[in-house]
Amino acid sequence: MDTPPPPYSESPGPSPPHSTEQPSASSSRSQDTPLTFHVGLHELRGPLVQVKHLKLHLCFLGALHDLRKRVESLIDPTWSPLISERDGEQRWSWFVNLAVERFQRWVEHLSPPSKSNTLARFVRNNMPPLDVWMVLHAYFLNPQSFAEDCIRVRSLKSLATLAGSLADFFLDALDTINDMILWKPHAASVSNWVTKTGLPFDPFECAAVLSHQELLCPKCKATVSVPYLTDSATGYAQQSFSHACPSCTFEITREKLAVAKLTTDLSAHLLHKPQASLINMQLFLPYTLRTEFGEDTTRAVAIKRELLDLKPISQFNSRKWQQNQGVGVAMAESLNWKLSEIQKSLPNLRNPRIAVRGAKVLGAYYNQRPFSVDLVGAVLRQGSFVRKMHDLGWTSRSYFEKREDAAALHHAVVRYHAFLDLMSSTQHMLVVPTLDIDLVWHSHQLSGPRYQKDCKTNVGRYVDHDDKVEQFHLSDAFDATCRAWEKRYGAPYTQCGCPLPGNTIGQRLARLVPHVGSKHYPLSKITPPADQPEILAASHPSDHNTVAVLGLPNNSTAKAQRENKASRRREREASRVRKGELSQEEFDRNAGHAAPFLVPVPLTVRVQLASQDPWDSAIVTWDRRTRGATYELK
Repeated sequence: MDTPPPPYSESPGPSPPHSTEQPSASSSRSQDTPLTFHVGLHELRGPLVQVKHLKLHLCFLGALHDLRKRVESLIDPTWSPLISERDGEQRWSWFVNLAVERFQRWVEHLSPPSKSNTLARFVRNNMPPLDVWMVLHAYFLNPQSFAEDCIRVRSLKSLATLAGSLADFFLDALDTINDMILWKPHAASVSNWVTKTGLPFDPFECAAVLSHQELLCPKCKATVSVPYLTDSATGYAQQSFSHACPSCTFEITREKLAVAKLTTDLSAHLLHKPQASLINMQLFLPYTLRTEFGEDTTRAVAIKRELLDLKPISQFNSRKWQQNQGVGVAMAESLNWKLSEIQKSLPNLRNPRIAVRGAKVLGAYYNQRPFSVDLVGAVLRQGSFVRKMHDLGWTSRSYFEKREDAAALHHAVVRYHAFLDLMSSTQHMLVVPTLDIDLVWHSHQLSGPRYQKDCKTNVGRYVDHDDKVEQFHLSDAFDATCRAWEKRYGAPYTQCGCPLPGNTIGQRLARLVPHVGSKHYPLSKITPPADQPEILAASHPSDHNTVAVLGLPNNSTAKAQRENKASRRREREASRVRKGELSQEEFDRNAGHAAPFLVPVPLTVRVQLASQDPWDSAIVTWDRRTRGATYELK
């Protein structure tokens, strides 16, 4: 396992802690990306993300916005009345469930790329429809999970090889296609898709025929076909999913599917030959193999062994159960088909760090799918970011046609490198991006293996993109990021009109960040020109990955405190206007601009009390130690 990078140290000499350069009219209007960047101890000859790729990504987000609007508004006579009766948000959730099923079928049948494989050949023969590309997009934005799943999950082998052999294939494929909405797929792609998946290529045609999800009964292993939607809201794509197996009458629920998947993974090594060891990549549990610095098989083995020693499943980790095909079901029955049975045993583990990691491992079990990421939830969470980019106008193909209009994207690229530089200076602070930085960050993640390599080389570790963070934890981290940014670079982090954070714990956390390297990011490079509102607006915090968990202790108190601080801050700004310390224009821009993390995000869920069954009535299970939430969709 690689060793962590050395800590950042102060540079010698009497240099000031940050640049005092003031932005000039000419420098603030620079329309080109600089030739060199500094991240940590490294000088880069060129950006890690090209402006061309940002434009491609934005056009793709525009296509996703249009796709969602079409799904929410379309009345298709070929669709079931159960679909037409649902509101737009429910209909979109149903459509995304179908998209994830289509994605799984595509990756399972994706042809392994040959040595002569080219991007043009992939687009001609294997390019999937927009809805499937949307799911892959969301998967890429969970980079650590995707990288680990490509090692663990057999069905992702071809996709992993493709991503490794064709650098930037996701965005380069979009460049080849030009417009995902107007794209006419090649006949070979359509033919290969239909042959391998058994589904129509067009997602709207598919929606008329893909009405059921095939599952294996967790108990008897019979194939069961369950409807996505029912009048009683017990369909596979609905919150209260429940279906009786016609072969054994076992009641199938989402939790029981998750338990069956967990016990199958826990017992997989028992079904191999006795000499087979746990050192088998495909026998590892999710969130155990990859660390910030590489693959750690020793840790992965230790976590699995610790979990296997928990009661009541420890009785099955013996020779008696080797080669016994019923061991997984026996384990599940010992847990009463409830994840809570093993969750409550985690504090009994000898190693508290493994106990925390174990909670995260269990969070990867949400249904029967092989992926460690709930891809339906991942796509839905991205909807907030897509909407914000659309509201800025950035997803319009013509928005950045003029060179001077592209200044916002060049500015975002510079700020992203400063963001990575800030991240390289500390390993123990959650750094929260703004919208413009998040756009570049997302675009970088779409390069797959290259993103991993870039982060390891320049930041000193693999940088994950946490797809779901509790709302007020993220707000505290944003405060810390603002303080750390201003201390490191001598410039405000946001210029969008948000009330800046007051005195919080973030101020103390920011003191951990040393003043190093700010000479590489002077004010003229990271401060947006005040006369370009589209750049100012893009510096709003990116909160698409927040999960507002209702019912947490002190949750309402925390929100009230932030509201009071924002109100007092607004009063101070009015006083500054009267004293001539703040322009009226900037004060007016702030009016009506809500403080970040006070506005509810689309996926608002409620916490399940520990004394209740977390799957009978709840939408979410929140783990305070890992700050992760798992939930069912409406």
